[in-house]
Amino acid sequence: MWPKNDKQRKLIDLAKAIASQIRSTASKHDRKGSFPHEHYKFMRNQGYLKASIPLENGGYGYGLTDLVLAQYEIGKGDGSTSVSVGMHHMIIGAEIEARSWPAQLRSSVFDAIAQNGSLINSVASEPDLGSPRGGGRPDTKLEPMSEGRWLLNGRKTWSTLAPELTYAIVFVAVEDGSGDTARIIVDTETKGISIEETWDSLSMRASGSHDILFNNVLVNEKKFLFRTNGSDHVTDKISGAAWFPLLLSAANLGIAKAAQDYATHFAKNRKPSGLSAPIAHIPHIREQIARMESTMLVAKRTLFSCSEDWENNSDERKDLLPEILNTKVHSIDSAIKITDIAMRVVGAVALDKNRPLERYFRDVRSGISNPPIEARALEQLASKLLD
Repeated sequence: MWPKNDKQRKLIDLAKAIASQIRSTASKHDRKGSFPHEHYKFMRNQGYLKASIPLENGGYGYGLTDLVLAQYEIGKGDGSTSVSVGMHHMIIGAEIEARSWPAQLRSSVFDAIAQNGSLINSVASEPDLGSPRGGGRPDTKLEPMSEGRWLLNGRKTWSTLAPELTYAIVFVAVEDGSGDTARIIVDTETKGISIEETWDSLSMRASGSHDILFNNVLVNEKKFLFRTNGSDHVTDKISGAAWFPLLLSAANLGIAKAAQDYATHFAKNRKPSGLSAPIAHIPHIREQIARMESTMLVAKRTLFSCSEDWENNSDERKDLLPEILNTKVHSIDSAIKITDIAMRVVGAVALDKNRPLERYFRDVRSGISNPPIEARALEQLASKLLD
């Protein structure tokens, strides 16, 4: 059972306080498609933004399973906020495992997050490129100038957390004749960086996933995290690979739990005038309430146990990775199934904008498009079994 220790319990209590604080304004930001700056101010003041930062950098040193448990709780309050802040923690946690950045740069960024509550995320997708996981060379270019200085130009889409980002990790084509691509880190306050508010999505409407534009941005050589020409791989593809899929899964299951709780409360209290008791006494409704709980129990135990296995068996991570990726697919499918059932239990009024259920219904569907998509997760599993 979780939490398993006082440290986890303390973080879960903090996550529950965050969920309670942000729940009341989630609907407003969803309707307007606005960014919930006050959510991040609260999390910053409570120290949640440095939860995954190591102790030696001034953070709290929480690990993957700790953050999975917390993200599940925050997802109950607001899906957009939970998924988005999870991306911030994913960058930190993955780097702690992989240790692929230059040591001085890593220390500087981690210190800033711990001291100032800075936010970080990767900005890689582009209008023509789509997700970089599909392959391809980005149109965003880094061109050499004088010794140690580069010029950055391009546009990135789906840049989650854009209105609050301090650091953006940018996927670029290195135009120095090498054919390399690279990941560089830039401070979003740098001259030439701007945000175009393009985000107007069906789900996760308050994630601030706008376009970020780079217009002749001056970049120092020291801002390179790594570069590759495609034939060599400077980073370990295994270390850190669990953070994104599992934190994303936790947030979406949290959203589904909020939908389940809403439908259960509705069933216990809804008493149409033609009935002598609430609809919770109808056999069909009872079956659907149990079906939601059954689906949630399996999904949670799979997710939490999978996360613990990843943390506790570092030598087995290559074999665990296909399981991690398919746990993400199962979690999203489970979240969709639960919200679908919740909509059926509540009935037509579940579509009302003044109720949160239709937002839960929309938000969990964004997980289908987040990596890994189902086809790639299944191919990893097939490769393990057949190749």
